Amino acid sequence: MNDIVTQGLADRLKNSFAAGEYVENGQVIAERALAGHLNVGRRALRKALDLLEAEGMVWRRQGQGTFVGTPPTPRMRKLEGLATKTSPFEIMEVRQEIEPAMARFAALRASQTDIDTMRTMIENAANAKTQGEYEKWDSAFHQKLAESVRNTLFLAVFEAVNAVRRDTAWARLRESTHSTHLIHNLSEQHRAIVNAIEQRNPQKAEQAMRQHLAEVDQALKQI
Repeated sequence: MNDIVTQGLADRLKNSFAAGEYVENGQVIAERALAGHLNVGRRALRKALDLLEAEGMVWRRQGQGTFVGTPPTPRMRKLEGLATKTSPFEIMEVRQEIEPAMARFAALRASQTDIDTMRTMIENAANAKTQGEYEKWDSAFHQKLAESVRNTLFLAVFEAVNAVRRDTAWARLRESTHSTHLIHNLSEQHRAIVNAIEQRNPQKAEQAMRQHLAEVDQALKQI
């Protein structure tokens, strides 16, 4: 399914959810039933839901389903104030340890639907019209990669780091590094990571992620 069709299905779902269709007490009906109502395949449906999740329209909880709106944040409240106690360099130290390992596992575990969705997010980031839009899709790509590993503890650590990165001050700091040239380079690196994942080459995926994060780290150090 190409990006245009996926976006069209995502828009259709967005309108339906806003009208209260296919939602019961805030929860989207089961995927199988929803796919039947829309007359689409479950793979196509998941890709469209991935886009809505990246936009903050829905959220998912493993084993429970998909929900409309923003997720509850009790565990993230434990991280409140952490952004003022750390630095970009501490964040990058952690990212450079965990994300290459996640890329390695993703090469072994990511489904083709995961890979297709990551590619869509990469191209959305590459074609972003604003720095904020780039940041949204860049974050969505890294989140989707983390989810594709299918390891609850890895994902929890990643989301803890991401919670700090979403702090308004951090977001402004990252956006200030996003020149057109840098976004081009980072997008090419994103593609290299996903190419290695699709080739099922763990070592290549890990190395591609290391190179990507090294450039992000270097850009932050030049601020």
